[in-house]
Order: sequence, then C-alpha cells, then structure tokens
Amino acid sequence: MNMFMLGLLSGIAVFALIYSVFMLNKLQTGLILLSQNLDTHGKAIQMMFLKVNKIEKITENTMQASETFVDALRESAEQMMSMRPRNNQDDDSEQFDDLRKSFEDGIRRMEEDDEEGEEDSDNKWKK
Repeated sequence: MNMFMLGLLSGIAVFALIYSVFMLNKLQTGLILLSQNLDTHGKAIQMMFLKVNKIEKITENTMQASETFVDALRESAEQMMSMRPRNNQDDDSEQFDDLRKSFEDGIRRMEEDDEEGEEDSDNKWKK
C-alpha cells in the first residue's frame, strides 16, 4: 500500500511538473505576442503623430503663403491706384475692398467647411 501511495504521489508530482512546463510555455508565448502587438501599436501611433505634425506644418505654410498672397495683392492694388489718374481713385478703392471682402469670405467659408468636416468625422467615430 505504501508503494501504491508513493507511486500515486510521484505520478501526480510528475504530471504537475509537466503541466506547469506546458502552462509556462503557453504563458511565455502569450507574453511574446502581447509584446509584439504593443510594439506594432507603438510604431503606428508614432507614425500617426508624424503625419499629424506634417499636416500641421503644411497648414501653417499654406496660411503663411495665403497671407503673403493677400499682402502682395494689396501692394499691387495700391501701386495700380497710384498709377491711375486721381478722378478714378474712389472707384478703384471700392473695387479693391470688394475683392478683399470676397477673398476673406472665401477663406471664412473654407474654414467653416473644414470645421463641419471635422464635426462629421467626429460623429462617425461616436456612432
């Protein structure tokens, strides 16, 4: 009877040892997969931040270019006004103001469209 009990206990111990090795191997595999997924997500987030940064720089450069364009347009209009005779100067300033207002309205409408587009994209994610 003692031999049977010792054999049973040693069998259970060997089974527990083999099972623990199997479970540790499974745990190690799971941790490796988790580590790989975290690395992949980290790289994806890093790329996303780089793309957003690039978009911000392009937006800033575009705004600076539009401001430069408006300044150049204003300077050329002032030069054209100075080259014309004095009696037509009132009409030209009104035309330039109309042109400036239409340009500013166009920029304002584009910004509003961008904001509406951002709200639509936010709503898509919320659904």
